[in-house]
Amino acid sequence: MNADVRVGVLTPYGPQVVGGVEVFNEGLRRAFGDVEIFANTGNHGPQSRADLRRVGLDQPVGAVHAARALLRRHREEPFNVILSNGVSGWPLTIARPGVPLVQVYHNTMAGFARRALSLRGDRFTTGRVMGLFDRLAGIGKHVVGVSQPVLREVESLYGLRGRLIPNAVDTEAFKPANPGPERAHLGIPREAKVGLFVGRPNRTKGYDILLRVAEALPDVEFLVVGGRQGTTGNVQSLGPIAHGDMPRVYAASDFFFLPSRYEGLSLSLLEALSCDLPVVVSEAAWPFDEEPLTCGAVVPGDGERGFVDAIRYVLGDPQKFSPRAFVVRRYNLDVFQETWRNFVEALLGMGS
Repeated sequence: MNADVRVGVLTPYGPQVVGGVEVFNEGLRRAFGDVEIFANTGNHGPQSRADLRRVGLDQPVGAVHAARALLRRHREEPFNVILSNGVSGWPLTIARPGVPLVQVYHNTMAGFARRALSLRGDRFTTGRVMGLFDRLAGIGKHVVGVSQPVLREVESLYGLRGRLIPNAVDTEAFKPANPGPERAHLGIPREAKVGLFVGRPNRTKGYDILLRVAEALPDVEFLVVGGRQGTTGNVQSLGPIAHGDMPRVYAASDFFFLPSRYEGLSLSLLEALSCDLPVVVSEAAWPFDEEPLTCGAVVPGDGERGFVDAIRYVLGDPQKFSPRAFVVRRYNLDVFQETWRNFVEALLGMGS
């Protein structure tokens, strides 16, 4: 990649939040080098933010603040290409800064509202209000979706066409390791059967399903990364864990469990697969067109019985699965970086 190529990125959250989008942004840094990231600073006041959140305008308004900062910087030292994540990209549709614009969808607000939210008011503010800005963000731009399900939503719900560039995992950082020391650190017996749930403990992620499954499987220990620390029965919540420490938690586990009601492309799923953990996930959490035969089990619906049976199936013969082999060929950082570099080179007419 030409060293003179400058990339600007608009994103919803700053470095204080570390999730799939933020890891994606760091992947762009590794691909391009000269990347500047602009995020919502939240400087419109906590009460104002709460009021805006209630009507679905917190992120759209925050995007304006971030876009203004990016455009000021663009006037000082122009970017060659500007990328935006999700809702944050809508101001650029209006501003038109005169360089190629790429809109990246990690999910869709409309799809999230339809599939994950139970309250009518939440579905309206997220699916209609935020969904309006989410769709606006992609109009007239080069659209990228991080998974085929996301691309299908972008087309069916927003009427936009795009191309697939999946997210990636650092397969050198996330790899199999000896579970003994990590279990000892967490106070887990070596012979215990351990499932791992990573994410916010809410309905969207299927945390209510996890609790019902845990009750039905008292002989399995469930670790939860996210939310508050505490232990209830056979569910141990570790609280937030630094991203760099997550390989240790994967090493302590026997399988990865994500009964989510909505996902775009779960970073924790990629990390678990890279650590060679078999997975038990919902249909919504499996983003690949390939069958999960070598990776674990995908469960339709949200009934706990299906997940209980799938967990028993995976624990019954874990040696039959080879999840790392599945992910390391397709979703490693080298493939991610090369694909993004080729894409941007094509946009700029640079050739190979």
